[in-house]
Amino acid sequence: MQKILVPVDFSKPSEAALKYALDFAQVIGAEVILLHVACAPLPPATNYHLHVGLLKEEVEKGKAKLNEYITQFSELNYVNGSGKLKITPILESEDGIIPSIEKISKEQGAFLVVMGTHGMTRAEEVLLGSVTADIIASKDTPAVLAVPNHAIFSAWQRIVYAADFSEKDKKVIDILLELASYFPEARVDYLHVSNDKERDEDIDRLYYLKKTFKDIPVSMLDFRFRENKDLDEGIDSYLDNYETSVLVMLTQHRSFFESLWHRSKAKEISFHTEVPLLVLKTTNLH
Repeated sequence: MQKILVPVDFSKPSEAALKYALDFAQVIGAEVILLHVACAPLPPATNYHLHVGLLKEEVEKGKAKLNEYITQFSELNYVNGSGKLKITPILESEDGIIPSIEKISKEQGAFLVVMGTHGMTRAEEVLLGSVTADIIASKDTPAVLAVPNHAIFSAWQRIVYAADFSEKDKKVIDILLELASYFPEARVDYLHVSNDKERDEDIDRLYYLKKTFKDIPVSMLDFRFRENKDLDEGIDSYLDNYETSVLVMLTQHRSFFESLWHRSKAKEISFHTEVPLLVLKTTNLH
């Protein structure tokens, strides 16, 4: 059984991500690993005894809240009729947030980490926003699904892979077609945004890639080409015109990911705030 790791801090953004993950797991038949990392608000160097006492309190609170979640979601079933959704709670307190997520994802063999994109307060934003970005950048975690605060799960219909002719494209497309197979009406759009200088070369690349998948009907897999000097504007324009369930990218787009997580509010674009972002990692694609 595949496993989905969901780090939770009991904030509204992490609860939104958890609900999305639970619904997704019910469809694909995966086990959900709930991870809470208890952290004392006071570092040990400041006052060790006080730190220990506060950490103990956080551990107890974490245990209680995880148990609440287990009770709350105990009646969920797999869509395929194979029984109750399996949910496993894990509480960590020895390591920091990032090392704990890396460690548990490896120990549990998770294929996906589902997290919120940012918090509603400054403290939550520091925790969730930066943590999500760090987990995306980490080489020691699997794929990451970043879920916006207001996203509500529904059967995926359009999976848009914003691509740049990576050598891993065939593997990525195969993975996305497999995910799409869980949803009766799902399709995969391979989207390439090209600038003027590379237009002709990119059209040729897209043509040959399309031939590789000539046996897949257009209703399941289509190849789209858009011209725009600005990558994120090109993607945003496409998502404005085609309702999208999830946007997919590879971690090799380093500069783009930096702009995703650190752009100014004045330039914030819609897919950053409205569409779940599935990040696949080249290091995990063999």
